[in-house]
Amino acid sequence: MPPTSTKSLRRFVVGFWLVNIVFGVLILAAWFWMNTSAKVFAPIPMPSSTRSSTLTATRTLLPTPTPSPTIPYTPSETATATLTPTETLTPIPFSGGPISIGKSVQGRPLQVYRFGTGATERMIVAGMHGGNEYNTVELADQLMAYIRVHPEVIPSGVTLYILEDLNPDGVARALNYLGRANADGVDLNRNWPANWQKDWPRAGCWTTTYVTGGSGPASEPETKALMAFVLAHHLSALINYHSAALGIFPGGTPITDASKSLAQAVANVTTYHYPALDTGCVYTGGMVDWTAKQGIASLDVELTNHSDTDLEMNLRVLNVLLNWKP
Repeated sequence: MPPTSTKSLRRFVVGFWLVNIVFGVLILAAWFWMNTSAKVFAPIPMPSSTRSSTLTATRTLLPTPTPSPTIPYTPSETATATLTPTETLTPIPFSGGPISIGKSVQGRPLQVYRFGTGATERMIVAGMHGGNEYNTVELADQLMAYIRVHPEVIPSGVTLYILEDLNPDGVARALNYLGRANADGVDLNRNWPANWQKDWPRAGCWTTTYVTGGSGPASEPETKALMAFVLAHHLSALINYHSAALGIFPGGTPITDASKSLAQAVANVTTYHYPALDTGCVYTGGMVDWTAKQGIASLDVELTNHSDTDLEMNLRVLNVLLNWKP
């Protein structure tokens, strides 16, 4: 083989091995680099484990609100069931009282009794002149005793109020003319804000003892208490009992038509004078004149004397009062 060919062959062999060596080195480097990268990035899967933990915690929280709405609804339904029968089991009783509407000058209670539950309200007032007309207080007690035994006398659509004694201080002082005024010496049937006067012409009027109309209209606690009660209700008819003998006085200045109508209805079932006897007395500050101004058919009804209650006749008057139509 020529030297040139031998030299060329040798170069070829050397070049071949150099290429193989370089290539091998590259393969080793690549293998080494890949193995090193695998070791460096080996912890990367850990975050997936962390996320898994986070998701688990989130799922753990979800059941928490699920039972919470269930807890309040159970007592709510129970409370509703409890309230329903309570409302249906509280009917208004047929009667009530004594209901204190205020106190007298000396602190005695002014007491009202209620009978019936109807929307139409009627009233009886007794004892305005205290011990001087004590039989009106006795009549009020007798009427209430009768109603308790015979509740059917009260129509279903009516409520009746009875004020047993407007002047308990007068009753406590004396069961005669000395018990007429209240503890301030005031005639309570002269103390109302209707043509009020502190004094008046005495001719033809009651003059057994000296009384006044008070220091001003409605100056007395008894008057104020009854006024407040009347204004707080929707009375359509009222009878104020007195004694004695003069008859039936319809209220109003001038007298109202409703009071006249009620007076005639009462006169039809009694022997009381109507029109009432005229003695020439000038009446001032009267209760029924004030109540008539409030739109209430109102009467002063005087018993026959200072001792009897005329119960049988006044049971008929009670029936008229309860059933009267304006």
